[in-house]
Amino acid sequence: MTEDDLDDLEFDTLRTGDHASAARRFVELAETVSGGVSRASLLLRAGEQWQHAGDHAKAAETFRNALADGGDTYGDPRIYLAGALFELDDRDEARRLIEQVRSESPRDPEIYRAVAELLYEQGELVEAHDWSTAGADLARADDPDSLEGLLRIRYRSRLDLRRPEDEYDALLDQLLKKTDEAPDTQFR
Repeated sequence: MTEDDLDDLEFDTLRTGDHASAARRFVELAETVSGGVSRASLLLRAGEQWQHAGDHAKAAETFRNALADGGDTYGDPRIYLAGALFELDDRDEARRLIEQVRSESPRDPEIYRAVAELLYEQGELVEAHDWSTAGADLARADDPDSLEGLLRIRYRSRLDLRRPEDEYDALLDQLLKKTDEAPDTQFR
């Protein structure tokens, strides 16, 4: 089983809408995985499918299993678990997980983006703004691909907080202008 095979399974699920079946399939695959894709990564995908299916308790359980496994994943399972816990109204544990991530001073801007988006969804605007700002500062140095997403969530948070425009907004404007000015070579 390759990452492409798993992506295909997720794509098919988007078409059918049967997220619970996809979650069960990912769990089955996690029990039999050997080489290629980690068990933890499969469990993370399963948890996401449980979330999409609206079964946040199963999602939380599956994210806990991914975390306990400790294998390589495409994201930090604690952030996904925090999302499920917010849905289950266990805000204290969700916040503890987020604080645990923060205390490790992650070097991946995508972690900051994921946390900022999660906090924004929960109406935690000040924290979303703080996380997206810290992530943007990190991405400015060495991850331009993540920078735009971080600046977008920061912009939304700033607007909702009714804070004045600042240099990060100017940076987002510059990035968007560059995107608009780039020649469209996709169909050439």
